[in-house]
Amino acid sequence: MRAPRQQALLGALVLSALVLSACSSRSSESTSPTEATSASAAAVETAGDYMVGDTGPGGGIVFYDAGSAQPWGRYLEAGPKLAPAEWCGDDWELDVAGTQETIGSGAANTELMAAACGAGAGNTVSDYDGGGKTDWFLPSKDELTALYEQREPVGGFGTGNPGSSFDAYWSSTQSDAGDTGFTDVAWAHYFDGGDQSYDSKANLYGVRPVRAF
Repeated sequence: MRAPRQQALLGALVLSALVLSACSSRSSESTSPTEATSASAAAVETAGDYMVGDTGPGGGIVFYDAGSAQPWGRYLEAGPKLAPAEWCGDDWELDVAGTQETIGSGAANTELMAAACGAGAGNTVSDYDGGGKTDWFLPSKDELTALYEQREPVGGFGTGNPGSSFDAYWSSTQSDAGDTGFTDVAWAHYFDGGDQSYDSKANLYGVRPVRAF
């Protein structure tokens, strides 16, 4: 008669052990309050949190949203206006081959400028480290157009050429020598009227750093 009672007691002990094990497993798999807080904090800086007019990670103003992640990033932010500069310092006729016009090409354009020019707009932007960021660049022709379109929420624009009524800013896009026959011109944008023109690299025009993220 004792054997059935012993078996019943053993079965109860086994069942209790299984229940405790399952509870322990569920407890170890659950997210702790600390982990949940960390995940929430990380989500704050996701790209989806930014809109045109917001302050970007570098302290600039967001002026372009590609709508989704691109090879170069998704957003562009503009830093403050820097001192006016010639496009490539005193080397006005230097051919900086390979610059592009499209959005997403400004960083590569600026690298070409900084490597070829001893001074000028590209070098000025490359030396800028606003917001603790060192990846600022001179916008390409199309990036500068996007900046012009959002000039009101960005703000901070002023006369690019001292002594001139034109509010002109340099892009990092050299005008194609095949179009002009010269290598001493680059694309600029006039913020007082919206016109774009390839102008002499000798002009002192405004410089506005931008960065992608």
